[in-house]
Amino acid sequence: MVTEWLGNAWTALYFFLVRPMWKWVLRKYTGRCELLRLSYQYDEGAKRTKSIEKSLKLSRVTYLKELYKSDNIQDVAAAAQEVMVLKAVVSEVHPRFMDCFQVCLCQICGYKKLKNEVESIKKVLYSAENPDHETKLLKLWEVMMPDVKLEMRVSNQWKELGFQGDDPKTDFRGMGVLGLYQLLYFAVKHSDQCRRILSRSKHPTYWYPYAVVGINLTKAIYELLQSGALRTHFYNISKGQPFLHDFHEVYCYMLFEFDKFWINSKPKDIMEFGRLQGKFKKLVLSKLKDDPSTVLVADFQKGHHGEDCFGNS
Repeated sequence: MVTEWLGNAWTALYFFLVRPMWKWVLRKYTGRCELLRLSYQYDEGAKRTKSIEKSLKLSRVTYLKELYKSDNIQDVAAAAQEVMVLKAVVSEVHPRFMDCFQVCLCQICGYKKLKNEVESIKKVLYSAENPDHETKLLKLWEVMMPDVKLEMRVSNQWKELGFQGDDPKTDFRGMGVLGLYQLLYFAVKHSDQCRRILSRSKHPTYWYPYAVVGINLTKAIYELLQSGALRTHFYNISKGQPFLHDFHEVYCYMLFEFDKFWINSKPKDIMEFGRLQGKFKKLVLSKLKDDPSTVLVADFQKGHHGEDCFGNS
């Protein structure tokens, strides 16, 4: 109780007294506001964007806090210009700030927009009455099993793809159609790797249900996105906002890497899935936290098949 009170008191003291005073001292000493200092201090990428994001979040200036919260800034250039006026940043003296701040603002806003888009898709439940859902499900079979005809819509054949029962729709309950969209994205965009992993999932000793594992990994990256952990990756991959296909590429990476991680772990049986999936997620999370230059999909997009992202061959 006392420790918690002291912690809250220190937090309040830091945000309302220590931090403002320190910022004032630095501005007097350097002649630069915090946003300007950060734009010079860090190279382009997650470290710089996260620092500027934190500065906006903690700012006592209403306009800056609104920029931090927004997921739909119509004119990024105008917003950056307004910040330069508020912070008395002279473009002739600091020409790089305008472009730097626009990139960071676009990434920060874009990440929030992506979170909302993914959340909306997740909330859509799979429905056998929806023609689009059914079309995508049947396409998944066609792409992954091009030489085998699906005899019936509800069929024991679905277990060949790693679904639990005769009707895949029951497996999509937890993640809605997001689980289907990601399985289909991987199958269409990376067909060779997809079929290779499906084949490996049928290992005589280390087998696992491909589709069920895929849906579980959808849940894992959804949680990483919503928690903000994937900002490191997305702030490093481009100067603009991340899009849904970028999120799907992270999924492909996760499935690609988890397959290797599973086989390398030599599990006794499928009952070890929960433990190993938890361990795998923690390793990915640690990689995102410990290395600000992390780009998750790099090895996957190069078609790397040697050691996994954690150094296991």
